[in-house]
Amino acid sequence: MASRTGHFYIDQTCIGCGACEHACPGKADAIYAVEGDFLGRLAIDLAECIDCGFCVPLCPVACIHDARSEGIVEGSGAYARLTELQAWAKP
Repeated sequence: MASRTGHFYIDQTCIGCGACEHACPGKADAIYAVEGDFLGRLAIDLAECIDCGFCVPLCPVACIHDARSEGIVEGSGAYARLTELQAWAKP
């Protein structure tokens, strides 16, 4: 797989509801609980994120952002790794 990382991130307004974690595709499993965070907030492992964006509309507090659309990083191809992941999952 490519070494490119994902572009989505969760900000500090996360309430730890877990909706995004359940939306993350099983083979990607890029969302995890922040260890030691007493609010139970979540974060995205950028190396595992496939940029599918399934988590974004499920967040009740709109704390998941795409760094590309906010001008934080440059990037393209939101589904670039999704195709690679699907090919990997077939065998």
